[in-house]
Amino acid sequence: MIVGSGGAMGRTIVARFVVGEDLLESLTQVCKDEGIRNGIILTGFGSVSRAVASGADTDQFPPNKFYSIDRSEGIEILAISGIVADFHVHAHVSYCTKSDSFGGHLETGNIIFSLAEVAIAEVEGFRLKRLRDDVTGQRLLQVVDSYEGFPEEGESGSLHDVSTHIS
Repeated sequence: MIVGSGGAMGRTIVARFVVGEDLLESLTQVCKDEGIRNGIILTGFGSVSRAVASGADTDQFPPNKFYSIDRSEGIEILAISGIVADFHVHAHVSYCTKSDSFGGHLETGNIIFSLAEVAIAEVEGFRLKRLRDDVTGQRLLQVVDSYEGFPEEGESGSLHDVSTHIS
């Protein structure tokens, strides 16, 4: 299924976040400050002192069981990528330590250790929004005709409410 086509890449923003900032909150704020309502997180890397991520922990559809990662130590961010839809940042992140690698949906609580650098490209030509899907319960990407105001503050983070489904 193609959600939208015919859009064009607009300007690109490169942001550097510093020690102590929350990565997801900072990404969302940069999008709001720069007016990037719809965009693509092209790349990102850095380090965190706390890594918080989630993901599906089942092979059953629709997924109703999710894992949650919350680790505090020096952790490298190998890659960040994602979509911005109506200022809602949905990103995936890959992390590593000296001994292992892991990842998932970027959640609130990722605290920048030394730095994080992220490139975001604006998307023009259609309006993207995440709307609740009746089958999965997730907020899935869709093209809409118009926006009604700004999204609710609680609409950031992953596509599901992991607090009620953690295994």
